[in-house]
Amino acid sequence: MCSKILKSSVLLLQISSLLADVVVQLPTGKIRGREDTTIENKSFYAFQGVPYAAPPVGELRFKVPQPVVDWDDILDATKFSSTCFQTSTNDDNESEDCLYINIYTPELPSEDNNVSLPVMFFIHGGGFVDGTAADFAPDLFVNNDVILATINYRVGIFGFISTQDDVIPGNNGLKDQRFAIQWTHDNIHLFGGNPDKITIFGHSAGSASCAYQLLNQESNGLFQGAILESGTFLSPWAYQRRARQIAFKTASFLNSTFENSNDSQALFDYLLTVEARDLDAAAEQYHNYEDGPEDLEISQGFYWAPIVEVKNRDAFLTKKMYGLLEAGNVIRVPILIGITSEENIGFNQDEEVLRAKMAAYDENLSWIVPNDMVIFDETKRIEMGGLIRDLYTGGEPLADHLGDGVRYSSDNSFTRSVIKHAELFSKVSETYFYQLSYDGEMPGGTTYYEGAETVGHGEDIAYLFCSGEECRGTGYPESDTTTRQRLIKLWTDFAKYRNPTPEPSELLQNITWPLLSIDDGNFYYLDINETLEIKNHPKETTYNNWNDLYARLGYNDFDTY
Repeated sequence: MCSKILKSSVLLLQISSLLADVVVQLPTGKIRGREDTTIENKSFYAFQGVPYAAPPVGELRFKVPQPVVDWDDILDATKFSSTCFQTSTNDDNESEDCLYINIYTPELPSEDNNVSLPVMFFIHGGGFVDGTAADFAPDLFVNNDVILATINYRVGIFGFISTQDDVIPGNNGLKDQRFAIQWTHDNIHLFGGNPDKITIFGHSAGSASCAYQLLNQESNGLFQGAILESGTFLSPWAYQRRARQIAFKTASFLNSTFENSNDSQALFDYLLTVEARDLDAAAEQYHNYEDGPEDLEISQGFYWAPIVEVKNRDAFLTKKMYGLLEAGNVIRVPILIGITSEENIGFNQDEEVLRAKMAAYDENLSWIVPNDMVIFDETKRIEMGGLIRDLYTGGEPLADHLGDGVRYSSDNSFTRSVIKHAELFSKVSETYFYQLSYDGEMPGGTTYYEGAETVGHGEDIAYLFCSGEECRGTGYPESDTTTRQRLIKLWTDFAKYRNPTPEPSELLQNITWPLLSIDDGNFYYLDINETLEIKNHPKETTYNNWNDLYARLGYNDFDTY
């Protein structure tokens, strides 16, 4: 199949070098990219702002992505396009016309060079409300002879509003991602990529997005591996629990008639008339309207996030995620998945704010109970809250044990769900698990609480993405540079071989990263610290105790976990 594609690429590909520009013929029209160079003096070609779907504007707002319309002139793909509207910013570069892909390739095919490189397709994070592909530079990936593709997708109200019926079913952000994966599979050979060796990967909400993509069987064959960094569809924040209520309340900030309306079509028709920036502002207003310790989004579910849809023609997901994973109803490709040692420490840098939050939890123990436990009786919920606190403080106040409070929030928001995802996925496909424990200077995190670990959410991203002089690591400890080199090698080797340690490597201390298997009661993983070490059972005590609490519920019809 691959050879046929590459032969046909000669007919579709037209490359001309002139003043470091390069032109590629796509099925929809020609694009002009540019030539660039990494700090290691490796040349590569950059194509930025390439449309992978039609602009979702006008009547296409809140609709599934549609194919690009052909163009006649050569499209300038030498710089980034607009970003999708973000709920927390007010940037002039924001636009609804934002469905673009960026491709960075070390080599382009020609009539006498049928290059076929591994492809790494990155989905950015940002809580499903923020983020842009422009923040992720390709240098380390192209240095390791893989193609990097990064995308924008609709976020916030534009990507994740739902009336929980067939008027606005929801999940358009996930549908954008899938559309871009399909586009990459169909077109990456024109950039020197192998369509049969695509690895999707992402961080945080991007990682949860990759997990969601593993549930959509229509994508079977479009990618052959996945890397999930600090997020899964089992993460409590990665699911919108009150989508219809949120949609109507947000509309009521713009038009008070929707305070008491229950008409989905009227809502949809009205929202089509609202200016995009006003709509974005209303979505942010909803966040401010409900934001409080009793319903923290990162603990209980983001307001703009994926949902389980009603059955409809374009549905992405119609069944709960936990049950699908437990039953093995996933795309069975190898995955590499993991966590940082203390995911939430970076979200709790102000000690007094953290103490006040923990004191509020001590006074209202029901607030620390995950909503996915589906405990509605207040007495039982308070009882469960007490049991959860016991796991961390032995019953003493969280406000007197801030490090334990951070551990609770890390486990509740990230580590428990990621470990459970790996555990269940390992039963049906090859799974590698890691924990990043190296506390370097490059990410910039310096917060410390006694009893908590020190590597926070997103610190792995600081090692993987850089450009120009930044990639030298000048001024940082040698161990930071070594960690960067190790991470990029592990990640790119996984993309190349579906195995992060395919052969002995001095850089990797000649370790062999074992596949995860829990059949014999073990849970072996790679601990990435100043040295690399194979360890057993990440977060063992608290994870096992959380499992016991979930088991007490007497059912397993969960959505998140």
